Amino acid sequence: MTLSTARRLAARAMPHGVSETTSAEVRGAFAASRASAEPARIEGIIDGAAATVPFYRRLGNRPLLELPVVDKTMMVRSPEDFLATGARPGRLPSRMSSGSSGIPFTSYLDPDRLARHRSQLVGGYRHLGIDPFGPVVHCRPWIHATRSQRLSSSLRGQILYAGEREEATLRRLVRRLSRARGALVVGLSSFVEILLRALEEEEIEIPDGSVGAVLGVGEPASRYLLHRAPRATGVPLSRRYSSMELGIMGLARGADEHYHLDTSTYHVEILETDSDAPAAPGAVGRIVVTDLHNRAMPFLRYDTGDLGRLARDASGSAVPNVLAELVGRRSDIPLGGTPEAPVRASCYRLFMQVDRLEGIRQFQLRQHAIGEFTWVLNAQPTAEIEASVRRLLAEEIGDIRRCQVEFVPEVPLSQSGKARFFLNEIPDPDALLRAPGR
Repeated sequence: MTLSTARRLAARAMPHGVSETTSAEVRGAFAASRASAEPARIEGIIDGAAATVPFYRRLGNRPLLELPVVDKTMMVRSPEDFLATGARPGRLPSRMSSGSSGIPFTSYLDPDRLARHRSQLVGGYRHLGIDPFGPVVHCRPWIHATRSQRLSSSLRGQILYAGEREEATLRRLVRRLSRARGALVVGLSSFVEILLRALEEEEIEIPDGSVGAVLGVGEPASRYLLHRAPRATGVPLSRRYSSMELGIMGLARGADEHYHLDTSTYHVEILETDSDAPAAPGAVGRIVVTDLHNRAMPFLRYDTGDLGRLARDASGSAVPNVLAELVGRRSDIPLGGTPEAPVRASCYRLFMQVDRLEGIRQFQLRQHAIGEFTWVLNAQPTAEIEASVRRLLAEEIGDIRRCQVEFVPEVPLSQSGKARFFLNEIPDPDALLRAPGR
């Protein structure tokens, strides 16, 4: 019996294990060119919440669009208000977010939702064209992984890569890949990039056919990663839109720049950045998600903190299951303009241009106040690079009063291990936009 077959049988046999019916449904949702969440599922999760969850019981049974938008801060402040009556947190599967947004959060799932999550993984991996029970290289910090955990993962065909650059470690990893065939390389985009850079620097090649898919998670992909992944592995980079509390919401497969959403599991809305009104078709707004299946702790109209926009069809209407762009977290959006008249700006084009500059290996832009920024660059210090990043910042953001440039050997990661291209150090940037008269 192969390892893949053994893992497949175990996944089906475990309590609340993988359902082939559900995984096929999820795969179909990811592949659909146009799809919407079923109204019956939306009504069902609302009915259940109104009957069992204190917060929604007080509101009464209302249509989805009449429910308030909630966020992590509200749920952290009074978690018992969002748990179904009788739910016992100590006996429920849970997920702990890293707190990269500044708010650590524990969410809970009922057993059926856990089973659906496992089936989502299977359906998603099949959508990428790989064996969901095959070998996997997990790329992330793994700060707390013990030796026994690493050994246990290895016996299950999983390799834990935490950014090691030693030649011997890299060669062992590649040897295992060459025996595995068709493996999935998945993890934080920055850690996948570290792996590919380390292999390139040591001139270690991955044998053809060893990797079936490369999946970047949690961060935008750099130009290097987008270009290097297919050259090093033979397959283009795919990307995943997910969160700890909600799970896998969308996949962008290979060269497809758009994220296709799992509408069998979620209903997604795009709302205006400064109100709960729907954003115009194709406009950037807040990504608000309703989980259609978690009855232990329902997420109804949950503000993810992310900004994005839906694709539009030929008639100009929004395509409900396709994200044309993930702009980033709301807290990661810079403020332009002046202190007297601040406006939201965008880093998207700016970072694309900086990423193309020769000689910059990593970068981060920090905003201290309106018009005041610092570039942190992992690059050989040159006057040309410094002048280029200053010029691009002025062109894209404007009204720059002060811009410093720091050259460092390594740009620091966030506490969760993620690379952050932009860091807004203004204590409450939204407050500046909400000031009277603005």
